[in-house]
Amino acid sequence: MNLPIILDIVIGLIFIYLAFSLLASEIQGIITIVLQWRATHLKKSIEELIAGELHLNNHSSQSNPQLEKTQKLVKSLYENQLIKNLNYSGSKGPLERGFRKIIHSIGSLIQMITGIENIFGTEKTAPSHIPSNAFAASLIDSLKIQESMKTISESKLEDFLNKTLVKIKRILYDLNLENPRRKQMIKDEYQTLVQELNQISHNYKNNLASLNLTLDRILDRLNLYTKTTVKYLPPIAHSEFSRKMVLVRRVLVNSQEKQVLIADMEPSFSNLLKFYGKLVEMGESAAAELEGKKGKIYKKIKEMADVLPESLQKSLYILAKQATTKIEETGDGFHQFQKEVEKWFDNGMERATGVYQRNARGVAFLIGFIIAIAANVDTLHIMDSLSKDSLLRATISSYSEELVNNANDNLNEEELQRVQAQVNQALDRLELPIGWGQQKNNYTNENQFSIYLAGLKKLLGWIISGIAISMGANFWFNLLKKVFEVKK
Repeated sequence: MNLPIILDIVIGLIFIYLAFSLLASEIQGIITIVLQWRATHLKKSIEELIAGELHLNNHSSQSNPQLEKTQKLVKSLYENQLIKNLNYSGSKGPLERGFRKIIHSIGSLIQMITGIENIFGTEKTAPSHIPSNAFAASLIDSLKIQESMKTISESKLEDFLNKTLVKIKRILYDLNLENPRRKQMIKDEYQTLVQELNQISHNYKNNLASLNLTLDRILDRLNLYTKTTVKYLPPIAHSEFSRKMVLVRRVLVNSQEKQVLIADMEPSFSNLLKFYGKLVEMGESAAAELEGKKGKIYKKIKEMADVLPESLQKSLYILAKQATTKIEETGDGFHQFQKEVEKWFDNGMERATGVYQRNARGVAFLIGFIIAIAANVDTLHIMDSLSKDSLLRATISSYSEELVNNANDNLNEEELQRVQAQVNQALDRLELPIGWGQQKNNYTNENQFSIYLAGLKKLLGWIISGIAISMGANFWFNLLKKVFEVKK
């Protein structure tokens, strides 16, 4: 057998594999859409990412409280509007909505027949892809991280103002003023200071000013208060009052002290998690005491603790520490933390994609093997037929060459559909050595061993065809082009 004949046989096999690979791709695509494999795999992958070392498939661990937290958190993520919007972004037209309803009905029917659980809860579907920035924003929102950190900042600012006012009140008390009129005027000025500082704190709580600007406003108000109050004091008390007020304002005047104060008032997420860890270690009695002293902080941390699995706490703590080491360059710790969460999610989804592709290859082989049996695509028989039928070889080679010449180098989805149309036209004109009516075997004079051997041979032919079909239309089309390059 010379080289041209061998190449023609190879071209014939590739053409047949290409035709059935296109069919297998269509079948797998429909099954993927109806059963929502991508969306299901994505949700399970997110659960595994959050659960860490927990084995979600272990039925004995279903009562594990950490697992329950994981599933509850993932459910809240999918209920977040950022992720919910992804699910309906591509189905705004009536035709698209009608198609989705049909697909959902078929999927629900299959789930009811097979007993497959709908992991999306009350929703019929879920997004098959979630961008990392949407995941990070949804996670941060679901854990109420910003709210918790803002609550701590507000509480610490309130403590700072209260301590500052207590110091000022002590300074006024130590002056031992005897003049009732002076005392009343100074008292009124102090009450005005209290009201204005409370208003400054209120503005910060309502996000009308940053913490840095808030502290600058407090300093300006203390400077004005000092300047005004001195006018009501006897000359002998001027220097004493001014000197003590300098000490009160020192933390706001000194830039280094001020930066330390801001860092303490605006805790990093890693410090927030440390606080949560200490809260757990303290026990119920100490926690109850803390609840009484700092109820707002305790309440926010408790809300986060209720939805935060231990494995995720460890992961986020590491990410927060990584973000902390980079904030000197970025100047925005919270933004950097969100970026670290996005990278963590992307890395986790890369591993999940690898798992999905391996599973998809397994399904592709199963579909290819079923097609090979159903259509009797026996590679060994096809090779035998092509080697004996020169007209069939030449015809397939001609159609294949025409297919390659008319196709673009970039085989996208639209191009694949055009290739499939050309292949279908060619199949209508060809009588390929496939199908159950093609082979007529007479086993009358054959012994049992020969029949058994023939059966094994056919099974081997189906397996080879199943593997070949599962390799995909892109693979076979590109290989077909390379064979023609060699033939030329």
